[in-house]
Amino acid sequence: MKLTSPEHLQTAGLLAKKLHALNVDAHVLDEVSEGPVVSVYRLLPVNRTRVSQLEALASDFAVALGVEDVVVKRLVGEASVSLFIPNKNRKYVTFRDVSAELWKVKDSMAVPISLGIAHDGSFVVEDLATLPHLLIAGSTGGGKSTLLHSILTGLCLCCKPDRIQFLLSDTKGVEFTQFIGAPHLLFEPATSVYQTLEQMDWIIEEVERRLKTFSSSGARNILEYRARGKSLPSLVLVVDELADMLTDRTREGKGPSIGKIAADKLDHIVRRSRASGAYVIAATQRPSVNIVSGTIKANFPARATFRLPSEADSRTIIGEGGAEHLLSFGDMLFSCGAGLRRIHAPFVEETELAMAMEMALRLS
Repeated sequence: MKLTSPEHLQTAGLLAKKLHALNVDAHVLDEVSEGPVVSVYRLLPVNRTRVSQLEALASDFAVALGVEDVVVKRLVGEASVSLFIPNKNRKYVTFRDVSAELWKVKDSMAVPISLGIAHDGSFVVEDLATLPHLLIAGSTGGGKSTLLHSILTGLCLCCKPDRIQFLLSDTKGVEFTQFIGAPHLLFEPATSVYQTLEQMDWIIEEVERRLKTFSSSGARNILEYRARGKSLPSLVLVVDELADMLTDRTREGKGPSIGKIAADKLDHIVRRSRASGAYVIAATQRPSVNIVSGTIKANFPARATFRLPSEADSRTIIGEGGAEHLLSFGDMLFSCGAGLRRIHAPFVEETELAMAMEMALRLS
C-alpha cells in the first residue's frame, strides 16, 4: 500500500531526514506493508550505497524513530531493502486469529502447523511433513514455548489421533502438563533426558517396523501406503530443550557420552522421516555452536528464531544477524530455503487450550 496515513508519512519523513544527516545515499520508497505488530518500509540504495551499510544503521533508525528496535533486511525477490519498524498501535496475535485459517487447510496438509501472521498480514501455515523438521531458538520470554503450545493445540484441534500422534520431551517438567490426557499423546511427557532417550528408541523401532511394512506392501513411503487404503498416523516428537539432550555428559566407564548417544538417535530419526512419517520439532534457549552443529543445521532446514542476545547467536541459527533486534512476545524470523520471513506467533489462552482438548477427546 502507498504511504497515505499520517503515521506512515511521519515515519518516512524521519527516515529520509536521518539518511540525509548520515550522508547515506538512499531513497525512501512510497510503499509500506502493515502487519499486526510491525510495518515494513522500503529503501532503495543508490550510487555506492551497499545493502550492508543500511543494515548496519538499524540502531540509528531506532533512535531516530523512538522505537525499541528496527530490523533491516533485504527480502528475497525485492529490489529494495526492507525496514521492519514496530507499530505505535499493535495487535498481538492470538490463537483465535489463526485457528480459522488452520482449519481451512487442515485436509490439504499431512501435518499442518500454524506459525502465526507475517509482517504483511498474511497467515503462515506450513506442512511439517514437507519441511520436514523444525528447529526453534529463543531467549526466555521471546515466545518459544508459546509457539510450541500453539502448534500442539492446532494439531489437537484439527487432526484426529488416527492421523497424528505426538511424543513430548519436557525436561523442565512444566511446559506440556496441559496436554496430559490428550488422545494424540502416545506416552506421558518425558521429564528427563533418559526418558526422552527411551521415547526416541521407541520411535526408531517404529520407524524400522513401518519401513518393513511399506516394503512388503509395495509402498515406498507413508503417502503411498495410505493411498492403498491403509491408516497410519504421522508421528511428531517435540523436544522443549534440545540443549539438555545434546550437552555432553561423561559416562562412567567406556563408551560414548549421553550427548553423543542422543545426537545419533536424533540423526537416525530425521534421516528416515520422509518415508516413515516421523517428524521432529526441537527448541532451545542456548543456540551455541556446540548445540546447533553443522549436522543439526543440515537435518533442520526449517528454523525459527525469537529474540536472541547477540548477532552471533542469530547467525548460529539462521545464518545471518537480525534476531538480536526482534521484539519480545512472539516476534520471530523464519527461514526455510528461500530467504527470511518475519512472523508473529500466536498466544494460546488457557480457555482456548482447554476447549481444544475437550473437542479432541470428543472427536477421538
